[in-house]
Order: sequence, then structure tokens, then C-alpha cells
Amino acid sequence: MCDEATPKCSYCQKKQVPCHRPKSQFDLAWRDQNAVATNAVQRRLNANDMTRRDQDANTGLVKREDQVPRVIPQDFDNYALNFFFGSYGRLAESCDRCGYLGCLYSVWTKTPPTSPLKPAVNAVALALLEAWSWSNPNSPQSLARPHYLQGIVAVRRRLQSGEDTGDDDLLATLILDMYDGIMSFCGARPHDGPHIAGSRALLENRQKHPCTTETSQRVLNAARSMIIRRALGQKDPVPETVLVGVTDVQDLQRTSESELEEIQFEVANLQASAARILATSDDKDTSALGILAQCNELDRRLMTWSSSIPPEWVPTCIWEPESIPQSVRNAGLYQRHCTVHRNIFIANMLNGHCCSRIRVHLTMLSCLGHLQNPIFELNRTTARKTMQDLVDTVCASVPYHLGDRVGPQRLDDKTVQYPRVGASSIADEHYSAAACFGGMFLGKRLAELLQPGLPLRNGQREWILGQMGRIKRIYLATAQN
Repeated sequence: MCDEATPKCSYCQKKQVPCHRPKSQFDLAWRDQNAVATNAVQRRLNANDMTRRDQDANTGLVKREDQVPRVIPQDFDNYALNFFFGSYGRLAESCDRCGYLGCLYSVWTKTPPTSPLKPAVNAVALALLEAWSWSNPNSPQSLARPHYLQGIVAVRRRLQSGEDTGDDDLLATLILDMYDGIMSFCGARPHDGPHIAGSRALLENRQKHPCTTETSQRVLNAARSMIIRRALGQKDPVPETVLVGVTDVQDLQRTSESELEEIQFEVANLQASAARILATSDDKDTSALGILAQCNELDRRLMTWSSSIPPEWVPTCIWEPESIPQSVRNAGLYQRHCTVHRNIFIANMLNGHCCSRIRVHLTMLSCLGHLQNPIFELNRTTARKTMQDLVDTVCASVPYHLGDRVGPQRLDDKTVQYPRVGASSIADEHYSAAACFGGMFLGKRLAELLQPGLPLRNGQREWILGQMGRIKRIYLATAQN
């Protein structure tokens, strides 16, 4: 690795090879490798032999769709793009309900070098490869941050230009938000979502034009979903314009995800308005009863949604010892059972549904606190019990996300044990999908279960904290050093 010594780094002198490091961080941030990277990724994804060896004698790496280098490649930027699209991108394309990552590559290859999507993708690809190479993407020496800053500048220019918003512009804000999520995850700090304002402005512009392709629909849905999720987490209201694409654009296909987001949109606005109304109303009993009625209606709709999802989405609850390896039980099994899902993306969506119901019942509990009549005591007890059961449901998905991992392991490690249904085998995709997305998805959901005011039963909080510590040991043991 280059140690940045001058006039030549000691590593390159020892190996007797030319030193190709950038002259400065400015050079690194603004050099354009997009054309080279596009061609390389295209050749990689279209190749039939995914195990052909890298011809670079300096690294001797095996080119695989999920290979993490044991030695930092000389062309780190190009390798990072190959790694990102060959692992995260490939997994998203092979799974249903994967959001915008499944269509990212097709948009990325068609965008010009000046598009904000180019540096945004570079930033995420480098950050992920650094993390999986046991480097710290939060470090000042990270190669990802200059690309991230370049992406922010490019998005701002596009907003200021007044030009029509394309799919690449919206995707750029989503990818920049993904970068922030990676930094938050690796740095154990809150993910505040600074790109929400830009996403809202671009979304409003984009919704002025019909969505004529499936890709445009998926990008629009993903941008809307990010805005709603952030509003739910921060208890902020969501502008009505966010739902224009769902209610007014006739060629936008309605899906189970969009139906859930419509309800979550109302949940976000209800929890934001309820706190304000209960704090300022002179007639708190009447206000509380009105909000309580809205909560009951939203909870009914959320339950209806879960009963109408496709049958293949319904998780399988397993208890049998032969279906849950002992190593999985030892690593973290809440109660005596766990759930197995169709894929990691659907598992995350169903956990998000549980968290939305929890937010509705927290708002109910807040309203019931203003109603002193004893007849409401049963409602309070029911709300607490419902939330505890929903927490149990999220906790039951932990083994599916993490398997028996308790410490750092490689992304392509297929020795990890996972729960399975009966004698069925674990799908090859799940080994990589759980490694790539499981920790990030699960960490966010578990954090939601620790929000203030949630009446967890004895032992729930301690178990959740233990699993969050486990996620840190798996993913962050070296990243934080």
C-alpha cells in the first residue's frame, strides 16, 4: 500500500514498481475514470466465466462477483466499481422487491460523465470495498469521500440549473444517502439524511413527467420511500406532493410496496401532528379521542395490508432443532423460534411494516395518557401487548439476517450457518445477500425498537442491545480501529 512518502513511497521502491498514487486529493476527486470503469463493468457482468483469473501479476486476484481483495489493487477505483456492481448490484438484480439497486446499473451505464450519479456511485463503491477490506471508510485517508463531495456539488448544480430531472439525478440522491448510511453504520453515529431536501425538490420536478418505463417507476418509488422513511424516523410531516406519483400518475403501477408507503405516509404525518396537537390543545380529551380514532383506522389498514401480501412473502416460522443449527441458537435466538423469508429485501420490508405499527401504537399510548377514565385501561394494556408482540416478530428475523456469525467474516464465506425450512438448502444468493445487506437492514430496525417510550417486556431491551453489539462485532471490529 502506498504510504505517501516523497519523492517515492517506500512500498513502491521496495517492489520496484512505478508509484501511481494521485498527486493530491484534488486530483483524486476530479479525475474522470467513468468511461474506463463503464467498459470494465460491462465486460465483467457479461462474462460467462465468473471465475477467470485476474491477469494482473501484481495482485494475482481471482475475479469473482463477490471477491474482496486480500491485497489492495493498484487500480482501486476501477476494482471498487467492479466489486460493487458484481456483488451488491448483482444481488439486487437477482432478488425481487430490491428497490432502486436492481435498476442502478442500467441507468448508470447510460449517463454522461457529468451526471451526479457517476461520482455518487464511485463514492459508495469505494466505501463498501474499503469496509470489506477492513479499512475505515470514515478515515480522512478514505478514497471515497472526494467522490462523495463531487457528487454533492453535481447535484447542487443540477438543482440550480432548472433542467428537467432524470432518473440519474434522483438515483444520485439515493446513492449519496446510501453513502451516508454506510458512514453512519461504520461510525456508529445517527443517519440524519442531509439529502432529503434535494430529493424532495428533484422528486417534485420528476413527477411533472409521466413514468413510461419500469425503471422510472422504481426510481420514483425509491425516492418517495426514502423521504417517508426519514420522516417516520424523525417524526416529521411529509409534504403532500410526495404522494403525487402514487395518486395522480396513471401509468405508475401500484404495488404492495407503494400501498404500504401510502399508509406509512399517513403514519408519519399523524405522529408529527399528534405531538403538536396534544401539546397545544385546550381540550385534550377531545383531541386525544380524535387522534385515537385515526390510529385505530391506520392500524386496521396496516393489518389488512399484511393479510393481503403475496403468499410467497409470508415468512415461515420454524421451531424444529434440525431447522435451526445449534451454532445459530448459540449466536442469538430470541425465544425458541425464528422466521425464514423469501429474501433479505422482503424481510426488511416486513420488519418496516412492524415498526410502522409500533409507531401507531406509541401514538395511541400517548393519547391514552391524556384520557383518565378507567375504561381506557384495557386499551393501554392492549397497546403495550401489541407492541411487545411486534418487537418479538422483528427479533425472530435476526437469525435469518445474521446466521451464526459472531465476528468478522468474508463476504463470500459459505460456511456460515442459517436457519432453513425442513430439509431445504440455503440459496446461494442468501449467503452474499445476508452479508451485504443483513447487518445494515437489521441494525436500523433494531434501533427503532429502542426508541423512547416503547414499553418493552423484561429481557427484550437487553436482548436487542446484545444483538446490536453483535452486529458491531461482525461488521465494525476493524472499521472503528
